Amino acid sequence: MRGSDLLKRAATAALGGLCLATAAYSVLQSLVVPALGVFQRELGTTPSGAAWLLTAFLLSASISTPVLGRLADAYGKRRILLVALTAMSLGALTSALATDLPVMVAGRVVQGLGGAVFPLCFALVRDHLPAADRPRAFVKISTVMSVGGAAGTITAGPILALLSSRWLFLIPALVSALAMIPVALLLPRSRPPTSRTRLDWYGAALLSTWLGLLLFAISRFPDPGWPWSLAAAAVVAPLWWRSQRRPDSPARVSRPPRRAVPRFGGAGSPRRLSLRSGSRRRVEPLIDLATLALPTVRATNAATLLLGFGMFGSWMVIPLLIVDRFAVGPTVVGLAMLPTAVGNLLIMPVHRRLTAGQGPRAALAAGIAAAGLSYLALAVRHDTLPQVLLGILVMGAGIGLAFSAVGALVVEAVPAEQTGVSAAVNTVMRTVGGSLGTAVGGSVLTWSAGESSYVTVLLLYAAALAGALICAIQVPRPALGATAASIESPA
Repeated sequence: MRGSDLLKRAATAALGGLCLATAAYSVLQSLVVPALGVFQRELGTTPSGAAWLLTAFLLSASISTPVLGRLADAYGKRRILLVALTAMSLGALTSALATDLPVMVAGRVVQGLGGAVFPLCFALVRDHLPAADRPRAFVKISTVMSVGGAAGTITAGPILALLSSRWLFLIPALVSALAMIPVALLLPRSRPPTSRTRLDWYGAALLSTWLGLLLFAISRFPDPGWPWSLAAAAVVAPLWWRSQRRPDSPARVSRPPRRAVPRFGGAGSPRRLSLRSGSRRRVEPLIDLATLALPTVRATNAATLLLGFGMFGSWMVIPLLIVDRFAVGPTVVGLAMLPTAVGNLLIMPVHRRLTAGQGPRAALAAGIAAAGLSYLALAVRHDTLPQVLLGILVMGAGIGLAFSAVGALVVEAVPAEQTGVSAAVNTVMRTVGGSLGTAVGGSVLTWSAGESSYVTVLLLYAAALAGALICAIQVPRPALGATAASIESPA
């Protein structure tokens, strides 16, 4: 067998490992959602207490993802990916064995470290696959992410019926452990850092603080106390921004180099001059603001925020619409969301041809447009279940097409040493947008009951996707390749 064939098979197997890692995270993220009521009864807690199983995971994933992305750029993406997978497996095992709510929530916090898996997989594709093979790899990983999320929602019911609620954690723990094997064996080891760097822990602490406060305020809206958390986030966020811009911020201050010091011998000994050399330890910012200001990165992150607003909100609103409109049970609702995964699978060939001909920018715009039109159609016509299922199918295809493009745009537009943290920031933008979409949609449904409230929410999501389409059009053309970061400049 030729050497090129061996390399191709190794790359295919390594990509399979990355897809397995993505599947583990996406399933873990979605399996718990349909079982919150079950955990509430088993643990003897309140609905707000059970909600912490989601809130803790969301906060942990959002806060840890950019930090792990920066660590991956500095110390090796393969190594940090293995850390994230280990945390997912151990955290899921902890939650599975928990007998009370605090321990189960603690396990969910540890599981949240797996939020870095998806962006790190994209960054590893950029590092190790040839440019011609990357678009297909990006599509496969994005498809696994979407299909895994849908599969988790659909299979939660049968798992609860046939096994027990603890298997909702044990299965992802096993998949995470299995994903570590191909990642450890097939991905090449990262080169050690070429320069001495120190992570900006001061900036990391500020980022974690204001981002956590923001997401906490969003998740608690409109409960009492959320404005205080939002106000605190508004105070801390400018401090973080300033820390990333100022070279003399507390995180940037490092010990100056030790100068040459003459040493003299004792009496009668000749004069000797020795050098006690030392080197300044360079402190890297947690997030390079100049990289975030690149036109492609800036426009793509804005589109991702608005796209997440529509996508995550729909996962809450459309199942509620199906229940209220057609009076069906949880099993039917789970099956009704299956077209989301089917749409993702059907769109893969289209994405390959579209990306090959016009670049990921065109795929992003087409996916956003398709999803937005599906929301408009659902707002106008949702009288029968087949109409709703058709809308879900188009929505799944559009969102799958768009999200497979945003990751490719970001990691291809930034320097190689910034791919981990840049992809992580893009993931956080999606999470923040999803949190906003869920909070806004839930508030509208709470304040006004009836069919008109669902129409209002669907139109809001369509408007958000219209904004995302405007942002996608702002992405520079032609689609930027791997060398784009060297020629782009902040505008």
